[in-house]
Amino acid sequence: MDSGLYTAYSGLRATADLLDVVSNNLANVNTTGFKSDEAFQKMYNRAVAEAGAGPLEDAMNNSAAIGGSLSNFEPGVMKATGRDLDVAIQGKGFFAVQGPSGIYYTRNGSFHLNSEGGLVTSGNLPVLGESGPIQIPAGRISISAGGEIEVEGNAVDTLRVADFNDKQALEKVGDSMFRSIGPEPVTVEPGQRTVSQGTLEQSNVNAVREMVVMIDIMRRFEALQKTVFTLMNEINERTINQVGDVVG
Repeated sequence: MDSGLYTAYSGLRATADLLDVVSNNLANVNTTGFKSDEAFQKMYNRAVAEAGAGPLEDAMNNSAAIGGSLSNFEPGVMKATGRDLDVAIQGKGFFAVQGPSGIYYTRNGSFHLNSEGGLVTSGNLPVLGESGPIQIPAGRISISAGGEIEVEGNAVDTLRVADFNDKQALEKVGDSMFRSIGPEPVTVEPGQRTVSQGTLEQSNVNAVREMVVMIDIMRRFEALQKTVFTLMNEINERTINQVGDVVG
């Protein structure tokens, strides 16, 4: 494969990967507590290191790839639901949840009680309090701004809220949840966050922005497709038919 064709192909692959990221953001525009992702690209220089190689040779031997993606942890819009077991964090922090492979962290506070009276997520994972998985007896539930849970005026437990100094060390595990792949969580001081009962944090995806980005990606993809077609069906053909001719 010649370098020009490889460069165009790598651009197609990187653009398709970008489209996957944007499509996932748009698919979760209505997912409670979802945090959007932003992909970043990197270039690999495949030019032969030789004296006199110019910008054209450099460009023809560059290939693009997706270097990864970063989660955007900006808060989403808060929506009042009036439901006692819907809670949202205004400010810093994540709710702690007992996941299948350790503790998970989420901004999705859409909780409910299972048949044993355990407070669980929409995916039936136990929600953690300061004393472990939270068990709530029957009765009127009240959750304070500090996360303290009371039933009929009696203290039950306090929602465990944790944060991370480096949030990019959090890895998505699905259902608006993350797990730490490095640092330990830090305690969130009461003045840095407020727990709001009867409220849910919406996705922070900006649908209009994502649609604009998607249109731009599709245009780039079409341009790269035309480039590959031209390289394969015109330039290479002329190279074979004309450059190889012997002038008498």
